[in-house]
Amino acid sequence: MFTIRGSAVLLLLILVYSNFNYKKLKLRKESDLDHLCQINQCDLKEFQSRRMFVSLKTALIFPFLVFLRVPWTMQLMFLGLVFVVYRWPYMKLKKKFDGSVQRLRYEFPIWLRQLQILLQSNTVAVSMEISAPMAPQMIRGQLERLIEQIRQSPQQISTYTDFLSGYRLMEVSRAMKLLYRYNSVGQADSVKQLHRMITTTGKWLRQQRIQSLNTKSALTQWWGILPLLSVTVVFLVMMMVTITSFMERG
Repeated sequence: MFTIRGSAVLLLLILVYSNFNYKKLKLRKESDLDHLCQINQCDLKEFQSRRMFVSLKTALIFPFLVFLRVPWTMQLMFLGLVFVVYRWPYMKLKKKFDGSVQRLRYEFPIWLRQLQILLQSNTVAVSMEISAPMAPQMIRGQLERLIEQIRQSPQQISTYTDFLSGYRLMEVSRAMKLLYRYNSVGQADSVKQLHRMITTTGKWLRQQRIQSLNTKSALTQWWGILPLLSVTVVFLVMMMVTITSFMERG
């Protein structure tokens, strides 16, 4: 039962919770959080405030654990849980970004190969405009802006290198530099640049297919090992039970 001291602690917690402005509390944020919020188009302040609010609501349970004299190991585990609650939104954001990078690694070279076919009879801007409906969904918005920028300033290399730069993929940056060279050089060198681009894209596609196959193979092997592990665990448990039974009989 709650004593007078317990009631006072509860009242104090309610007052602190009702008057505390969690938005003013600043904790050390992750080094890449600004970049992740920019890529995933979420407001940084709102993201931080929301995760702080949920973490503080969870942390309010800790004084009750101390008051009820819960073992210190459980208290430490609860503090670890509060830390996980605080980090969880960031981990989800990071996982979403990593998934987007992996999808871009696979889809971008496929679209680039379609673009190379169109470049044989069209300019870079026209080829991009024709290929826009076939482009990966995740890059269509930035692709439309890129097409408009190329029409306005086709000779600026930053117009090309800024495209999808937030994903920090060296392959994408290299491909965009090749497109810039193709758009800038004369007719005699354009064929050479196009062949170089086709060779680079072919290597990229092969690497991504091999990586995808290796990932699927690793998952298949893991699922194949699971039955063996379960049988091993059951065997060990039965052996322990048998040994314990013999020892009890003396």
